[in-house]
Amino acid sequence: MDCRGVEFAPNKSEERLNRALRVFPRKLLMRLLAFALHLLGARRKAVATLVGMPKESVKTVVRLVLRDGFPALRDRRRSDTPSAVQVQPGPLVVRRDGDWLVVEFGLNGKPLRIPTNSQIQARTVLLSLVNAGLLSAQETAAALGISAAHCRALARKLAEHDVVEALVDKRQGQKKDYRVGPEEKAEIIQQLAARAITGRSTSSEALAAAVNERSEAGVSPRTVRWHVRKFGLSQISKTLPELVESLKKTP
Repeated sequence: MDCRGVEFAPNKSEERLNRALRVFPRKLLMRLLAFALHLLGARRKAVATLVGMPKESVKTVVRLVLRDGFPALRDRRRSDTPSAVQVQPGPLVVRRDGDWLVVEFGLNGKPLRIPTNSQIQARTVLLSLVNAGLLSAQETAAALGISAAHCRALARKLAEHDVVEALVDKRQGQKKDYRVGPEEKAEIIQQLAARAITGRSTSSEALAAAVNERSEAGVSPRTVRWHVRKFGLSQISKTLPELVESLKKTP
């Protein structure tokens, strides 16, 4: 490359160098220019004078760059570049805030807010962060309201399958009165009413255990929940005791 016909403007050079020095550290920029002038055929002594470096330093820069590439332009004894300072971001934190799940990304990152009633969205995002090693299974499980073991199992499923297959509950529930005849239905209602009046647990597990003890029907808590919803009795445990007390006072 013959540069003898190229006209160089000292004032333009100074302006451009000052602009470049806003981005590059001076030593790095001078090494870069030294290598460029070497490639253009300038004598080593002239290069050293132009960039303000000892002649042997110019020789060393050229040798290292030709051996190691452009990373050799930076002084390896100490970092001249702001980018060499590695800033470690703060750890991710997930927490509940009312009706929201909030993922905080540390430093000045904007938090990610997910509605708690958007279960699939929340699990997809948080379990993906678990799989990426950015959140622990324990804190994620606490935020989602599940056990750590269940959280890890869901994270593994999400890593192996699509969201629909891994996280969407495809169970449709009971579609007909399987194992539940008139007697069993009556027992569910009777147990629910008796337990509501006496202040005992009306959970589906407790009702299923009581029904199975008296009828040996072998119904599951899920079946009990299905019938309670079907009969419209979901709120009876809250209203029945008050109704009974009011009837006692009525002549």
